[in-house]
Amino acid sequence: MRKIIDLNTNWSFHFGEIRKPNFLAKKSYAFGGLTEPLGDEEGELLPLGAGGKHFLNLISGGHPEIGLHNLAGTEFIDSLGQEWKNVNLPDDWKRREPYKNDPSILMQGSKPDGIAYYRHTFKLPDNLDENKKYILHFDGIMGSSDVWFNGAYLGHNDSGYVSIDLDVSDLIRFAQEGLNVILVRNDTTTGSEGWWYEGAGIYKKVWLEVTDLAYIERDSFFLRTLTLDNKKVQVQVEFCVYNEKDKSINVRPRLSINNKEFFFDQVDIAAHQKSNFVRKINIYNPYAWSPEHPYLYSVKLTVLDDELTKEVGLKTVAYDTNGFILNGERYQLHGVCEHQDFGGVGVALNQDIIDYKIKTLKKIGVNALRSSHHFASQELLDACDRLGIILMDENRLLETTPWRLADLRKMVKKSRSHVSIAFWSIANEEVVGNTNYAIRSVKRLTETIRMLDPDKLLVSAELLNPEGIVNDEYLKYFDIFGVNYPESGVMGNGAELIHESHPDLPMMSTENASYFSTRGIYQDDGDKCECSNFGSMYSMVLPGKRKPDDPGVGGTAHPEKVMEYLKSHHYMSGVFVWTGFDYYGEPSPFGWPGISSQFGICDLGGLPKDYYYYYQANWTKKPMIHIMPHWNKKGLEIINGQTKVRVFSNAEEIELFINGRSQGRKEVKNYQVNWDVVYESGKLTAKAYIGNKVVSSDEQITSGKPTKIKIINRYHGKNNTIFELQAIDDDRNFVPTANNSISLECEDGQIIGLTNGDPSDVSPYSLSEIKLFSGKAIVIIEHKEHTSPKLQLKIK
Repeated sequence: MRKIIDLNTNWSFHFGEIRKPNFLAKKSYAFGGLTEPLGDEEGELLPLGAGGKHFLNLISGGHPEIGLHNLAGTEFIDSLGQEWKNVNLPDDWKRREPYKNDPSILMQGSKPDGIAYYRHTFKLPDNLDENKKYILHFDGIMGSSDVWFNGAYLGHNDSGYVSIDLDVSDLIRFAQEGLNVILVRNDTTTGSEGWWYEGAGIYKKVWLEVTDLAYIERDSFFLRTLTLDNKKVQVQVEFCVYNEKDKSINVRPRLSINNKEFFFDQVDIAAHQKSNFVRKINIYNPYAWSPEHPYLYSVKLTVLDDELTKEVGLKTVAYDTNGFILNGERYQLHGVCEHQDFGGVGVALNQDIIDYKIKTLKKIGVNALRSSHHFASQELLDACDRLGIILMDENRLLETTPWRLADLRKMVKKSRSHVSIAFWSIANEEVVGNTNYAIRSVKRLTETIRMLDPDKLLVSAELLNPEGIVNDEYLKYFDIFGVNYPESGVMGNGAELIHESHPDLPMMSTENASYFSTRGIYQDDGDKCECSNFGSMYSMVLPGKRKPDDPGVGGTAHPEKVMEYLKSHHYMSGVFVWTGFDYYGEPSPFGWPGISSQFGICDLGGLPKDYYYYYQANWTKKPMIHIMPHWNKKGLEIINGQTKVRVFSNAEEIELFINGRSQGRKEVKNYQVNWDVVYESGKLTAKAYIGNKVVSSDEQITSGKPTKIKIINRYHGKNNTIFELQAIDDDRNFVPTANNSISLECEDGQIIGLTNGDPSDVSPYSLSEIKLFSGKAIVIIEHKEHTSPKLQLKIK
């Protein structure tokens, strides 16, 4: 039976270079040092045969350790030094390093690159032996990485966005032989794959997979939906069985779908051979998967003593010149683009944090996500399947170098059975895009994906030009021509010109908006890297504050312009807003001390900004209302005694009140209403009407000084809880301008991340103190399952 051994706890971590073990060995498994058991650890440094001992004695005057050192260069270390620290995985070591004011790393989040080592020892259970297959899995190591295991060098990996799977069956040490040793060298100085913050270290899970010698190759399993209607769906199931035994085996694979069993033909597989299985199956009265109804079937595949379980969905997708089609019906995409980091933890996201991100977006009607700009993680794929998000999975680069192609094949095979994937994006904004030179690369990439995953839609995410120039030979390899920022003034009418000259070319928006805003801020402040939620006067393309009509003012395009463009260009089938959450790096339009983007609908910790509610008004039907700004005089832009008020709603009319006095009732247009009012402290109230009935209301109250902290449980997951901290005054009113420091301690859990969403917070890394920003902060706590952690706070 297949067994998974978790290897994510109790790793030793060392920041900085040490004596790097060799890559080439003079004798087998003889690197020693950190790659094998140390003097104070269980197990032999190197098992020696009788002849080996005799030989080493001969060349060393009876001192075999000296002989081994002289012959193989083997190090002998008694114990790790104090500079080694204990960490659990996933881990992003860059988050612990100080920020640095260096223009060369500004776009990467002002965190310096470096070298680090991870070391882990583990012992196998007594019931495991050599009649098994042992695969060591690293789901992701950010930066160039090298791995050693039990005195041998296993290999090198370059991309941080692909998994690493290493067969250690012949190297493993069994229980009676002592400890197994993993050593990983992680180096981010060799170059970046992205121009954003990518993090560092073993930032995803690590595990040992144990199977019988006759086993199902897990990445070969593929369930495809061939046809689907209300009465019947036809699926095709394929997989490969390997026989690494010394004798032939007879197998009859059994597949269970929601406990209904199907059998494959009985087959003999010769010793050290494999066999591929393919079968079409009909499922009657099917439940189709969609974001609104993310139904998953439980699938179990059994071959002899091996078993694979999956959660799969059934759907079909298509795209034409009128847009996207899901399960045979037109479907508009309410999408966001998303990086894979999160406030406080960097790129070391676990399943709970990713579930929190997806659920936060689903609340405003988001139904699609683009994995920008890299392969989606398994945790993201699982969350999109379960929670209902259409995914555009993205290949990192438009390159067909041998190692990039190998990475693409591996990740497509690992991902393709996830029902959430509807699109594969070949690459993003490649400067060689639409050139004759790139045609060969596009041909190879699209052929590779179609061969492995023929049912998904292939799209590009292309740079536009105002003239609408494209290369027809380049375009013919895609199902859809994807364009970024077609609504933006800086792109001119490029997308429309392409549509006019290519009326039979399916087109879609693959990236939109890039709107600057800082949570809770209503005045531009370049020194603090803050942008007003009413619309910043800083520009995407020009320095300093600009005039309202200058190119790129407020970002590539305002949300209102994005939604207006969608309504008049239905054939684009939706939007992918850049981005769902702020992310580290790319602090445009600012330089230092800017350390994060400000494009997010939410901030770094998932706290909504004001335009979160604009998208909610557009994309949801339940009556809602949101009023901005806050109502504390400090922090508002007041000119001649007046200030702006904006209300987002999907109702028909809005009435505004200041201290109970009506400021008028206005019709909702483009899901918002605006006022210029004389500022007066007290209570600002908005009421939403459908007909003459109040269906929703919202208010802002002028608050006093912060005296307490309110703790809100934003998300409670299996092993993580995310708390929101809010400053309140003596009357329990929220204080939106509070910036107090808060000291924290946790019971029944461990704080693993703190963030406040401040785009210029360069404070030293801490897990015990956080400064509020716009009155709020986020705390991430890791805990045991079925545990409710408690926070103890002190306001400074």
